[in-house]
Amino acid sequence: HRLHDPRQCRPTVAATKGAIDIMLPEPLTLDWWTIIIAGVSTLAIFSFLYRENAFYRFFEHLYIGIATGVGLMATVKTFLWPEVLKPLLGFDLQPYPDGSLPEPYNYLYLLYLLPIAFGSLYYCILSRRHNWLAQLVIGFMLGVGGGLAFKGTFNEMLPQLVDSFRPLYLPGNSYQTICNIVFTFTLLTALSYFFFTFKRRPGGTMEYSAAAGRWLMMGCFGAFFGTTIMARMALLVERLQFLIDQWVPALSGWIIG
Repeated sequence: HRLHDPRQCRPTVAATKGAIDIMLPEPLTLDWWTIIIAGVSTLAIFSFLYRENAFYRFFEHLYIGIATGVGLMATVKTFLWPEVLKPLLGFDLQPYPDGSLPEPYNYLYLLYLLPIAFGSLYYCILSRRHNWLAQLVIGFMLGVGGGLAFKGTFNEMLPQLVDSFRPLYLPGNSYQTICNIVFTFTLLTALSYFFFTFKRRPGGTMEYSAAAGRWLMMGCFGAFFGTTIMARMALLVERLQFLIDQWVPALSGWIIG
């Protein structure tokens, strides 16, 4: 991350391809401490590649604590306060200079207390005697989540099912014709791998079809895995560039003076 405060920065040529100029902050400033702490945190996480150690565990717990705190504050700031607590307490009504309100308080907002009280039962999981009350909340959440997921599955699968009906021959478009044939062959062979209605005969058509489907699925899974690795490598390269281009020059500049 590049810093652009001209009052606290001095130009430094980074040892990267193309000799890109990176503005580094003056030592012991806030921006300098940000770079140093970020670099130490990165090295602490990388130390797990050697073995688990107290240095790594400290920064792991620190990250989890910060993420939990930020998530809690974001939930309160973006949802609980403006959508629940503010209308419930009547703070969304701006009074006129004479003290009157533009509209009367809507007492239906008091119904918010019911889901708040029900959701608070989740904290009963900390009690051995009353932890069964938390199971009511967990069951309700699982039911709602399952229903929404079931609905989302149909919304996602039906368009794919309709799109799978493709013509095998398109006059004047040989490329799309080949693509449709490969798609249909892959679809049918992959489905045949999960066809267990009757026993497959060794050397039969279904046996060869299932084997082809298995190989095609392995190729697909390999492509997905390779894409995931490339995304993770991009994150690794970004961290290494940060250490080389910013952290090392900032730290060495302070040591050398």
